[in-house]
Amino acid sequence: MPSDRPIDASPTAGKVASLVFLVVAGIFCLRQLNAFDVFWYLRSGEEILRRHALLPTDPFSYTSAGPWINHEWLAEICMALVHRVGGLAGLVVFQAAAIVAVLAILMRGCWPAGHLERWPAWLGLVCATVTLGLSAEPRAQLIAWVLFAATLSLCFADLARPSRRLFWALPIGVLWANIHGGNPTGVALLGILFLTGPSWRRALVLGGAALATLASPYGLRVHGHFLGAHEALPEIREWYPLLKTLAMGSVPQWAAVISVLVALLGLVLRYRRREPIRFEAIALLVFFAIATCYARFTWELSILSAASLLRSSPRQAWRDSPARRVLGLVMALALLVLASTTAAQPVGLGLNANRIPVAAATFLQRHQPPGPMLNSYNFGGYLMWAYPREKVFIDSRAFMIYSEAHLRDLLRLYEEPPFFRELERRWHFRLAVLQRAGRGAHFAAWLRMQPDWQVIYEDDLAIILSKT
Repeated sequence: MPSDRPIDASPTAGKVASLVFLVVAGIFCLRQLNAFDVFWYLRSGEEILRRHALLPTDPFSYTSAGPWINHEWLAEICMALVHRVGGLAGLVVFQAAAIVAVLAILMRGCWPAGHLERWPAWLGLVCATVTLGLSAEPRAQLIAWVLFAATLSLCFADLARPSRRLFWALPIGVLWANIHGGNPTGVALLGILFLTGPSWRRALVLGGAALATLASPYGLRVHGHFLGAHEALPEIREWYPLLKTLAMGSVPQWAAVISVLVALLGLVLRYRRREPIRFEAIALLVFFAIATCYARFTWELSILSAASLLRSSPRQAWRDSPARRVLGLVMALALLVLASTTAAQPVGLGLNANRIPVAAATFLQRHQPPGPMLNSYNFGGYLMWAYPREKVFIDSRAFMIYSEAHLRDLLRLYEEPPFFRELERRWHFRLAVLQRAGRGAHFAAWLRMQPDWQVIYEDDLAIILSKT
């Protein structure tokens, strides 16, 4: 009869396998900058550093309304400093390093000895790498993933051996409140931990973490502006329902769903073996329910799924051996290579010029046509950074800066191009920088046909028009 004693894995071989995977995962995450948010982060961070103070109102747009509750101010400073040191390439390296940090925290905090030959563990790591790596942008959410993984690791440590180490969640919470204020996911983890095994210590940490969400210059206001964004959220892609993103063929969301389904199956098998799974089961179900409403929570869901799969107990049929360890690692690396071929963002440093209007911004810098400027929603963040001479009409800060009425006007403009004349009378446009494909392309085609507007520049990505 085979023995049921724990598998004695080689620590050295385990470290080598982990290191190899982390290196390859880091290379996988070296994706060219593909998101427009990055650039308003840089502009805002530099402005905060220049003034040595937070920005009470938005100085970058002529249509913003009210005070700026800049809940990501510390992340903006971090990105600006990284850019000062390493340029755009430095931001790409920072992006990859943050995801490697998430994976390393999961490996150290959730991977018991002897699990290196388990294919579910490798699958969890691969799916987390794909979900995070193909969604990553140098912005606050990136750092929040690291803080989420650290909080999750503290929860697992407390489940194994309750101790005062859990109180480290409080300084993490304070940092989180200034990096990405209003993000409740860390508090949610601690709340689930308390429900699985109530104690005074866990109650104190949970209460302290809830209060820590207010430990920013904005206090309670940091939560209010999210709660009021009823109309804007459904129009932003990362806030789409999960089923909508899956129907669009989003690889990161599909990877997250695969990992959570395998993780739930693993929990069923562990339950049948009478292993403790309450915390993981509740956390996975809660975050899966939230992710079905808002796809952006698939990022945290993928981290939870990977942690659960890493904690799966090895079955006797999967005894540790060098051959199985190598096979598991090779399969994991092969899956990463396969996923890389499906990615829209190419591997490399710098900008993805097929998405970012670099050439159009260069034309603006050279010729400096007069404004005020009307711009597409997606282009606003980059124009704010690359062409600061003109303030923007709209950018991807969305409800953080602009009123719901302003966002409604933009959507109506895209759907009813003649509505432009009403906006023109209100804002006195003399310059338009528009995207030629995607949402708003119909309006760009309409405007170029108007006799009082002329095309002064166009390429495959953007079109620039000036009022005659």
